Amino acid sequence: MKSDNLQFPYRTSMAMSPHPSVFAPLVFAGRLDEGMQALAEAGFSGVEISLRHAADLDADYLSKRLSGFGLVVSAFASGRLCLEEALCLCDPNPETRARVFDDLTGILRLAARFEAPLIIGGVRGRLTGSEVHKAEQRASAIDTLWKCAKVAEEVGTFLLLEPINRYETNFINSAQDGLDLLDEIQHPAIKMLLDTFHMNIEEADPCESVRRVGRRLGYMHFADNNRLAPGQGHVDFPALVATLGGIGYDGFVSAEILPLPDDPTALAQTAAYIQTLKSKVIGA
Repeated sequence: MKSDNLQFPYRTSMAMSPHPSVFAPLVFAGRLDEGMQALAEAGFSGVEISLRHAADLDADYLSKRLSGFGLVVSAFASGRLCLEEALCLCDPNPETRARVFDDLTGILRLAARFEAPLIIGGVRGRLTGSEVHKAEQRASAIDTLWKCAKVAEEVGTFLLLEPINRYETNFINSAQDGLDLLDEIQHPAIKMLLDTFHMNIEEADPCESVRRVGRRLGYMHFADNNRLAPGQGHVDFPALVATLGGIGYDGFVSAEILPLPDDPTALAQTAAYIQTLKSKVIGA
C-alpha cells in the first residue's frame, strides 16, 4: 500500500459509511472496504466513518482492514443518528435525549479505541417551538454535550463541534456561534470543526474565521461551494491552506463531498486537487 504521498502539508481523509445512507455527502456509502482500498491507493492516510450506532461496525474487523490498508480513522461522525433515526440532541423529550447520549457514548468508546474524535454536527437537530421552548431545548442539549465531553475525557478522546449552515439547523451556524458555545461549556475535551461548504454560506471571510478559531480548531472538512470535490467550485482553498499554516494547524483535512459524478471520480478529483495545493500555496 502507498503511504500518505499526496503533496499536501496535512493528513488527508474522506468521509464514508459502512452502510448506505440518506446523508448525501459520503463516498462509497455501504462499500467501506472498497472505499478504504481506493483511499489507500490514492495516497490518503485516513478515513472518516459516519455511523448511527457503534454496533454498525465490527471493531476487530475494522482494525485489521485499517492495518492492511495502512490507514487510520481520522474521525467518527454521528449526524446519521438524527437524520435517519430522529435521535437528536435538541429533542424536547428527555427519554430521546437519554437514548442519544447512550448512542454517542457507545461511539465515543469505539472512537477511543481508534484514537479518533467524534464529530457533533447534524446530530444536534433543530430547535423548535416558541422561544421559551427553544431555550429549554438548547439548555438540555448543552447539558448532554457536557456529559459527552466528560465521557470523551474519561476514555481519552475528544468531541468536534461543527457549525452547520442555517438551511440545515438553527443551532450553531457560524464559527462564532461555535466559539461562543465552547466558551459557555468550558470543557477541554471539545474542539472545533470547520467545514468549507458551510463556511461559504455563513462566514463573511472564511480565512478570518479560521484565524479567530485558532488553536481551538481540531479538524477541517474540505468541500467546494457546490459540495463537490475541492476544485470543482469557487472556494479559495489555497488561501485557506495558507491560513491553516498561519495558525499552526496540524490536524486532518477530510473531504466530506457528494459522490458525483460517481464515487471513484469524486475521490480521484479530490486527490488530484490536493496534489496541486502545495505548489499553489508556495506560489501565492
